Amino acid sequence: MIDTEKTEFAALLKSVMDYYGKDVTPFLVSIYWDGLKRFEFEDVSRALSAHAQNPDNGQFWPKLADIVRMLEGSTESQGMRAWSKVRSAITSVGKMQSVVFDDPLIHVCIAEMGGWYALASCMEAELPFKARDFEKRYQAYRARREIPEFQPMLVGSHESENRLNGFPNRTKPVLIGNPERAQLVLERGKGQGAVRITDGKVAAEKVAARLQVSTRSDNEPEPPRAA
Repeated sequence: MIDTEKTEFAALLKSVMDYYGKDVTPFLVSIYWDGLKRFEFEDVSRALSAHAQNPDNGQFWPKLADIVRMLEGSTESQGMRAWSKVRSAITSVGKMQSVVFDDPLIHVCIAEMGGWYALASCMEAELPFKARDFEKRYQAYRARREIPEFQPMLVGSHESENRLNGFPNRTKPVLIGNPERAQLVLERGKGQGAVRITDGKVAAEKVAARLQVSTRSDNEPEPPRAA
């Protein structure tokens, strides 16, 4: 959800709590908002409705943890969903462009694994192993409810090369997932987005190759001039 939906969310929560005969205070709204704002409004609304219809505990008013559990599922399923976004971006965007996901934990995990270029450059046969590595990291952070400092974007080859050449990047990163959430990740990340050693190495090799071609051209003897 985004900030402009907070009023609508508060009205929804009040309607639900009225059904259970529970008063809603501004403090209660803020607690539920902070815990649920990372989800879509429609998903939260469906989860609250589903809770009321649950034959096991629907007679009790929904605690925040109940709704989060319904929306998130297990940390294992969360990791699988996050990897699904990454896998799709590898195919649809590729290693050349910088990307911004709508989940900062995805940035954290990919940075730990060597960066976007390194991951998106993997052979198809390597990806199942990368998937397991990513999911384990993601699950661990989710289990600890921890979001470390994250990069605003994951740098692709084009920007790596531009930075090494001293040029500003002229292309915008590709937003993956929910555009508004991805924009928030871009705005709240720290720094410019690190160029990983693996990314920089590839870009440096390209620069060196061009310099080598240029040097060979400079050293070639001039053709004999006509008398």
